[in-house]
Amino acid sequence: MPIHPTHYLMLRRNLLYTAMTRAERERAYRALSLARALDERMWRLARAGRAHFAVPCSGHEAIGAGYALAMRAGIDWLSPHYRDLTALLVLGMAPRDVMLHFFSRPSDPNAAGRQPYAHFGSRRLHVLSLQGPQPNHCSHGVGCAWGSKLLGDGSASVIAFGDGGAQKGEVHESMNIAAVHQLPVVFVVHRNGWTQSVKRESEYATDSLVARAAGYGMPGIAVDGTDVEAMFAASRSALERARSGGGPTLIDAQCVRFLPNTSNDDDTRYRDRTALESEFAVRDPLVRARRLVAAAFADAVDAENAALAQDAADWAEAQPHGDAQTVAEHAYA
Repeated sequence: MPIHPTHYLMLRRNLLYTAMTRAERERAYRALSLARALDERMWRLARAGRAHFAVPCSGHEAIGAGYALAMRAGIDWLSPHYRDLTALLVLGMAPRDVMLHFFSRPSDPNAAGRQPYAHFGSRRLHVLSLQGPQPNHCSHGVGCAWGSKLLGDGSASVIAFGDGGAQKGEVHESMNIAAVHQLPVVFVVHRNGWTQSVKRESEYATDSLVARAAGYGMPGIAVDGTDVEAMFAASRSALERARSGGGPTLIDAQCVRFLPNTSNDDDTRYRDRTALESEFAVRDPLVRARRLVAAAFADAVDAENAALAQDAADWAEAQPHGDAQTVAEHAYA
Protein backbone atom coordinates (compact mmCIF):
# COMPACT_ATOMS: atom_id res chain seq x y z
CA MET A 1 0.00 0.00 0.00
CA PRO A 2 1.21 3.55 -0.63
CA ILE A 3 2.85 5.17 2.38
CA HIS A 4 1.22 8.47 3.34
CA PRO A 5 3.68 11.28 4.13
CA THR A 6 2.56 11.38 7.76
CA HIS A 7 3.41 7.69 8.13
CA TYR A 8 7.05 8.28 7.33
CA LEU A 9 7.94 9.24 10.91
CA MET A 10 6.88 5.74 11.93
CA LEU A 11 8.97 4.22 9.14
CA ARG A 12 11.91 6.34 10.24
CA ARG A 13 11.59 5.35 13.89
CA ASN A 14 11.42 1.66 13.06
CA LEU A 15 14.21 1.51 10.49
CA LEU A 16 16.62 4.37 10.48
CA TYR A 17 18.45 4.45 13.75
CA THR A 18 20.01 1.09 12.94
CA ALA A 19 19.91 1.51 9.17
CA MET A 20 23.60 2.23 8.63
CA THR A 21 26.65 0.57 10.08
CA ARG A 22 29.64 2.62 11.20
CA ALA A 23 31.43 1.73 7.95
CA GLU A 24 28.41 2.83 5.89
CA ARG A 25 28.16 6.11 7.79
CA GLU A 26 31.85 6.81 7.21
CA ARG A 27 31.54 5.93 3.54
CA ALA A 28 28.53 8.24 3.25
CA TYR A 29 30.36 11.10 4.92
CA ARG A 30 33.38 10.59 2.70
CA ALA A 31 31.17 10.86 -0.41
CA LEU A 32 29.29 13.93 0.81
CA SER A 33 32.51 15.67 1.79
CA LEU A 34 34.20 14.91 -1.54
CA ALA A 35 31.15 16.06 -3.51
CA ARG A 36 31.07 19.33 -1.58
CA ALA A 37 34.82 19.89 -2.12
CA LEU A 38 34.53 19.24 -5.86
CA ASP A 39 31.35 21.31 -6.09
CA GLU A 40 32.91 24.33 -4.42
CA ARG A 41 36.04 24.05 -6.56
CA MET A 42 34.02 23.88 -9.79
CA TRP A 43 31.86 26.82 -8.72
CA ARG A 44 34.89 29.02 -8.11
CA LEU A 45 36.52 27.98 -11.38
CA ALA A 46 33.37 28.74 -13.36
CA ARG A 47 32.97 32.11 -11.66
CA ALA A 48 36.62 32.90 -12.47
CA GLY A 49 35.96 32.18 -16.14
CA ARG A 50 38.27 29.17 -16.26
CA ALA A 51 35.47 26.74 -17.17
CA HIS A 52 32.25 26.98 -19.12
CA PHE A 53 29.45 25.64 -16.97
CA ALA A 54 28.86 24.49 -13.38
CA VAL A 55 25.84 22.73 -11.92
CA PRO A 56 26.03 22.89 -8.11
CA CYS A 57 24.86 20.00 -5.97
CA SER A 58 25.18 21.69 -2.54
CA GLY A 59 22.13 20.68 -0.51
CA HIS A 60 21.36 17.64 -2.66
CA GLU A 61 24.35 15.47 -1.69
CA ALA A 62 22.57 13.14 0.74
CA ILE A 63 20.02 12.04 -1.86
CA GLY A 64 22.52 10.61 -4.32
CA ALA A 65 24.71 9.16 -1.58
CA GLY A 66 21.75 7.49 0.11
CA TYR A 67 20.40 5.68 -2.91
CA ALA A 68 23.82 4.84 -4.37
CA LEU A 69 24.92 3.21 -1.12
CA ALA A 70 21.83 0.99 -1.36
CA MET A 71 22.65 0.01 -4.97
CA ARG A 72 24.94 -2.81 -6.07
CA ALA A 73 27.69 -1.13 -8.06
CA GLY A 74 28.21 -2.71 -11.47
CA ILE A 75 24.93 -4.66 -11.23
CA ASP A 76 22.15 -2.13 -10.75
CA TRP A 77 21.61 0.73 -13.21
CA LEU A 78 21.28 4.47 -12.75
CA SER A 79 19.66 7.29 -14.72
CA PRO A 80 20.87 10.18 -12.57
CA HIS A 81 19.68 13.68 -11.83
CA TYR A 82 22.15 16.39 -12.82
CA ARG A 83 22.81 17.15 -9.13
CA ASP A 84 23.70 13.53 -8.32
CA LEU A 85 27.48 13.93 -8.11
CA THR A 86 27.57 12.00 -4.83
CA ALA A 87 25.92 8.99 -6.48
CA LEU A 88 28.57 8.93 -9.21
CA LEU A 89 31.34 9.11 -6.59
CA VAL A 90 29.81 6.28 -4.53
CA LEU A 91 29.48 4.12 -7.64
CA GLY A 92 33.14 4.58 -8.51
CA MET A 93 33.77 7.76 -10.50
CA ALA A 94 37.13 9.30 -9.59
CA PRO A 95 37.62 13.02 -8.83
CA ARG A 96 39.89 13.40 -11.86
CA ASP A 97 37.17 11.92 -14.08
CA VAL A 98 34.69 14.45 -12.68
CA MET A 99 37.06 17.31 -13.50
CA LEU A 100 37.82 15.98 -16.98
CA HIS A 101 34.09 16.16 -17.59
CA PHE A 102 33.88 19.63 -16.06
CA PHE A 103 36.65 20.97 -18.31
CA SER A 104 35.27 19.10 -21.38
CA ARG A 105 38.54 17.39 -22.15
CA PRO A 106 38.54 14.62 -24.81
CA SER A 107 39.57 12.06 -22.19
CA ASP A 108 36.35 12.78 -20.26
CA PRO A 109 34.88 9.31 -19.59
CA ASN A 110 31.32 10.63 -19.45
CA ALA A 111 30.92 12.36 -22.80
CA ALA A 112 34.36 12.54 -24.44
CA GLY A 113 34.34 16.30 -23.90
CA ARG A 114 31.25 16.81 -26.04
CA GLN A 115 28.68 17.68 -23.39
CA PRO A 116 28.48 20.39 -20.71
CA TYR A 117 29.15 19.39 -17.12
CA ALA A 118 26.62 17.14 -15.35
CA HIS A 119 25.74 15.17 -18.49
CA PHE A 120 26.92 12.01 -16.79
CA GLY A 121 27.17 8.60 -18.44
CA SER A 122 29.31 5.49 -17.92
CA ARG A 123 28.98 2.03 -19.35
CA ARG A 124 31.52 0.80 -16.79
CA LEU A 125 29.51 2.15 -13.86
CA HIS A 126 26.09 1.27 -15.36
CA VAL A 127 25.12 4.93 -15.62
CA LEU A 128 22.81 5.81 -18.52
CA SER A 129 23.72 9.00 -20.38
CA LEU A 130 22.00 12.14 -19.17
CA GLN A 131 20.42 14.46 -21.73
CA GLY A 132 20.11 18.23 -21.65
CA PRO A 133 16.30 18.31 -21.99
CA GLN A 134 14.85 17.21 -18.70
CA PRO A 135 13.65 14.59 -17.88
CA ASN A 136 14.06 12.51 -21.07
CA HIS A 137 16.32 10.09 -19.23
CA CYS A 138 13.33 8.79 -17.22
CA SER A 139 11.93 6.89 -20.19
CA HIS A 140 15.41 5.53 -20.95
CA GLY A 141 15.76 4.32 -17.37
CA VAL A 142 12.41 2.55 -17.53
CA GLY A 143 13.51 0.90 -20.77
CA CYS A 144 16.59 -0.32 -18.97
CA ALA A 145 14.47 -1.72 -16.13
CA TRP A 146 12.22 -3.45 -18.66
CA GLY A 147 15.29 -5.03 -20.22
CA SER A 148 16.43 -6.21 -16.80
CA LYS A 149 13.08 -7.89 -16.25
CA LEU A 150 13.08 -9.53 -19.68
CA LEU A 151 16.62 -10.81 -19.17
CA GLY A 152 15.90 -11.93 -15.61
CA ASP A 153 19.33 -10.69 -14.51
CA GLY A 154 18.16 -9.58 -11.05
CA SER A 155 19.24 -5.96 -11.47
CA ALA A 156 17.23 -2.90 -10.48
CA SER A 157 17.30 0.66 -11.80
CA VAL A 158 17.21 4.02 -10.05
CA ILE A 159 15.85 7.05 -11.93
CA ALA A 160 16.37 10.49 -10.37
CA PHE A 161 14.88 13.81 -11.48
CA GLY A 162 13.82 17.19 -10.10
CA ASP A 163 10.41 18.40 -9.03
CA GLY A 164 10.29 20.63 -12.11
CA GLY A 165 10.85 17.63 -14.37
CA ALA A 166 8.20 15.75 -12.40
CA GLN A 167 5.55 17.88 -14.10
CA LYS A 168 6.49 16.69 -17.59
CA GLY A 169 5.09 13.86 -19.64
CA GLU A 170 8.19 11.68 -19.62
CA VAL A 171 7.90 11.16 -15.86
CA HIS A 172 4.18 10.38 -15.91
CA GLU A 173 4.50 7.98 -18.83
CA SER A 174 7.55 6.29 -17.31
CA MET A 175 5.91 5.78 -13.92
CA ASN A 176 2.75 4.44 -15.51
CA ILE A 177 4.65 1.94 -17.69
CA ALA A 178 6.77 0.86 -14.71
CA ALA A 179 3.67 0.22 -12.59
CA VAL A 180 1.72 -1.58 -15.30
CA HIS A 181 4.60 -3.96 -16.00
CA GLN A 182 5.85 -4.15 -12.39
CA LEU A 183 9.35 -3.15 -13.42
CA PRO A 184 12.32 -3.24 -11.01
CA VAL A 185 12.81 0.49 -10.71
CA VAL A 186 12.94 3.19 -8.04
CA PHE A 187 11.96 6.77 -8.93
CA VAL A 188 13.67 9.45 -6.84
CA VAL A 189 12.49 13.05 -7.07
CA HIS A 190 14.85 15.76 -5.78
CA ARG A 191 12.24 18.15 -4.42
CA ASN A 192 13.98 21.44 -3.70
CA GLY A 193 10.95 23.62 -4.40
CA TRP A 194 12.32 25.32 -7.50
CA THR A 195 12.32 24.75 -11.25
CA GLN A 196 15.28 26.95 -12.08
CA SER A 197 13.78 30.31 -11.03
CA VAL A 198 10.13 29.19 -10.85
CA LYS A 199 8.91 28.39 -7.36
CA ARG A 200 6.90 25.33 -6.39
CA GLU A 201 3.53 27.06 -6.15
CA SER A 202 3.65 27.81 -9.88
CA GLU A 203 4.58 24.22 -10.76
CA TYR A 204 2.31 21.98 -8.67
CA ALA A 205 -0.51 22.59 -6.22
CA THR A 206 0.37 20.03 -3.54
CA ASP A 207 2.85 20.37 -0.68
CA SER A 208 4.70 17.21 -1.75
CA LEU A 209 4.71 14.74 -4.62
CA VAL A 210 4.55 11.45 -2.73
CA ALA A 211 0.77 11.18 -3.12
CA ARG A 212 1.19 10.76 -6.88
CA ALA A 213 2.50 7.26 -6.32
CA ALA A 214 -0.98 6.03 -5.36
CA GLY A 215 -2.33 7.21 -8.70
CA TYR A 216 0.02 4.86 -10.49
CA GLY A 217 -0.51 1.97 -8.09
CA MET A 218 2.91 1.99 -6.46
CA PRO A 219 4.16 2.75 -2.94
CA GLY A 220 5.41 6.24 -2.16
CA ILE A 221 7.89 7.24 0.53
CA ALA A 222 8.31 10.84 1.69
CA VAL A 223 11.80 11.34 3.08
CA ASP A 224 13.99 14.15 4.33
CA GLY A 225 16.52 14.31 1.52
CA THR A 226 19.04 16.13 3.70
CA ASP A 227 19.27 13.12 6.04
CA VAL A 228 21.56 10.51 4.46
CA GLU A 229 20.42 7.79 6.86
CA ALA A 230 16.78 8.40 6.01
CA MET A 231 17.58 8.39 2.30
CA PHE A 232 19.58 5.17 2.60
CA ALA A 233 16.82 3.38 4.50
CA ALA A 234 14.10 4.44 2.07
CA SER A 235 16.25 3.46 -0.92
CA ARG A 236 17.25 0.13 0.51
CA SER A 237 13.62 -0.77 1.17
CA ALA A 238 12.54 0.31 -2.32
CA LEU A 239 15.40 -1.49 -4.07
CA GLU A 240 14.77 -4.71 -2.16
CA ARG A 241 11.15 -4.52 -3.24
CA ALA A 242 12.14 -3.93 -6.86
CA ARG A 243 14.59 -6.85 -6.94
CA SER A 244 12.07 -9.23 -5.38
CA GLY A 245 9.51 -8.58 -8.12
CA GLY A 246 7.39 -6.11 -6.15
CA GLY A 247 7.57 -3.41 -8.80
CA PRO A 248 8.38 0.30 -8.67
CA THR A 249 8.47 2.79 -5.79
CA LEU A 250 8.46 6.60 -5.73
CA ILE A 251 10.74 8.33 -3.21
CA ASP A 252 9.93 11.99 -2.64
CA ALA A 253 13.16 13.46 -1.22
CA GLN A 254 12.79 17.04 0.04
CA CYS A 255 15.99 19.12 0.10
CA VAL A 256 17.41 22.64 -0.16
CA ARG A 257 19.16 23.92 -3.29
CA PHE A 258 21.72 26.20 -1.68
CA LEU A 259 23.33 27.76 -4.76
CA PRO A 260 21.84 29.12 -8.01
CA ASN A 261 20.42 26.66 -10.52
CA THR A 262 23.63 26.75 -12.60
CA SER A 263 26.53 29.12 -13.10
CA ASN A 264 24.34 30.89 -15.69
CA ASP A 265 21.78 31.80 -13.02
CA ASP A 266 21.53 34.71 -10.57
CA ASP A 267 19.27 33.52 -7.78
CA THR A 268 19.43 36.84 -5.91
CA ARG A 269 16.79 38.01 -8.38
CA TYR A 270 14.21 35.57 -7.02
CA ARG A 271 15.38 34.23 -3.63
CA ASP A 272 16.12 35.84 -0.27
CA ARG A 273 19.71 34.78 0.37
CA THR A 274 19.58 35.65 4.07
CA ALA A 275 16.57 33.41 4.66
CA LEU A 276 18.11 30.68 2.50
CA GLU A 277 21.37 30.73 4.44
CA SER A 278 19.46 30.47 7.71
CA GLU A 279 17.55 27.46 6.43
CA PHE A 280 20.67 25.82 5.05
CA ALA A 281 22.49 26.25 8.35
CA VAL A 282 19.92 23.86 9.84
CA ARG A 283 19.48 21.53 6.85
CA ASP A 284 22.95 21.26 5.32
CA PRO A 285 23.31 17.51 4.57
CA LEU A 286 27.07 17.62 5.11
CA VAL A 287 26.69 19.13 8.59
CA ARG A 288 24.01 16.58 9.44
CA ALA A 289 26.13 13.68 8.18
CA ARG A 290 29.09 14.94 10.20
CA ARG A 291 27.15 14.18 13.38
CA LEU A 292 27.10 10.49 12.40
CA VAL A 293 30.89 10.08 12.47
CA ALA A 294 33.75 10.92 14.82
CA ALA A 295 34.95 14.52 14.63
CA ALA A 296 38.56 13.46 14.05
CA PHE A 297 37.49 11.25 11.16
CA ALA A 298 35.45 14.05 9.59
CA ASP A 299 38.30 16.55 9.93
CA ALA A 300 40.77 14.16 8.30
CA VAL A 301 38.35 13.33 5.47
CA ASP A 302 37.61 17.00 4.79
CA ALA A 303 41.31 17.81 4.54
CA GLU A 304 41.95 14.83 2.28
CA ASN A 305 39.04 15.71 0.01
CA ALA A 306 40.05 19.36 -0.28
CA ALA A 307 43.44 18.18 -1.53
CA LEU A 308 41.83 15.67 -3.89
CA ALA A 309 39.56 18.33 -5.37
CA GLN A 310 42.44 20.73 -5.96
CA ASP A 311 44.62 18.01 -7.46
CA ALA A 312 41.83 16.84 -9.76
CA ALA A 313 41.08 20.37 -10.95
CA ASP A 314 44.73 21.29 -11.54
CA TRP A 315 45.45 18.04 -13.34
CA ALA A 316 42.33 18.07 -15.54
CA GLU A 317 42.71 21.72 -16.51
CA ALA A 318 46.25 20.94 -17.72
CA GLN A 319 45.08 18.14 -20.03
CA PRO A 320 45.03 18.88 -23.79
CA HIS A 321 41.93 20.21 -25.49
CA GLY A 322 40.16 18.17 -28.14
CA ASP A 323 41.03 18.16 -31.82
CA ALA A 324 38.48 20.26 -33.73
CA GLN A 325 38.73 17.81 -36.62
CA THR A 326 37.05 15.13 -34.48
CA VAL A 327 34.09 17.25 -33.38
CA ALA A 328 31.58 15.14 -35.35
CA GLU A 329 32.70 11.85 -33.83
CA HIS A 330 30.20 10.16 -31.50
CA ALA A 331 27.40 12.27 -33.00
CA TYR A 332 24.22 10.58 -34.21
CA ALA A 333 23.76 10.85 -37.99
